[in-house]
Amino acid sequence: MMMELENWARIAEMAGAIAVVVSVIYLAMQISANTKLLRSQAHYNAPSLAQRPLEMMVDNESLAGVVGLCDTNPNEVPAATRERCMNYYFMRFNSWESMCYQNLDDSIPKELCVGADSYSKSLVKTKPGYQRFRGEIEKAFDEPFRSYMTDEFRLKFTSPPPDR
Repeated sequence: MMMELENWARIAEMAGAIAVVVSVIYLAMQISANTKLLRSQAHYNAPSLAQRPLEMMVDNESLAGVVGLCDTNPNEVPAATRERCMNYYFMRFNSWESMCYQNLDDSIPKELCVGADSYSKSLVKTKPGYQRFRGEIEKAFDEPFRSYMTDEFRLKFTSPPPDR
C-alpha cells in the first residue's frame, strides 16, 4: 500500500511539473503576442503623431500661410504669428522626439525612425523658422534628445543655442 501511494505521489509530482512547464510555455506565447500587438500599436501611433501637424496644414490654409512665412522669415513676422508658428514647430519636434525614444526602446521599426529623423533634420537645416525655434525651445526637451539636437546642429545655426 505504501509503495502504491509513493507511485501516485511521483505521478502527481510529474503531472504538476508538466502543468507548470505547459503554463510557462502558454505564458511566453501570450507575452509574445502582446509584444507584437504593442509594437503594432506603437508603429501606428508614431506616424499618426508625426502626421498630425501636416494634417493641420492641409486642413487650415491660414495656418499653412503663417507657417510658410515663419519658415522663411521668422524674424519678420508679428508676435501673434510667431506664437502660432512656435506652437506648430513644438508639435513637430515633439513627434520627432517621440520617434527617437520609441526607436531607442525598439518599439517601432528602425526604418520608420531613420526616415523621420532624416526629414526632421532637413527641415531644421533648410528652414530658418525651424532653426530659430530649435534654438529658442531647446530647454523644453530632455536628455538625450536635447543633446542630440544640439550636437547635430551646433555648427549649422546662425545664432548659438541657448545656455543649458
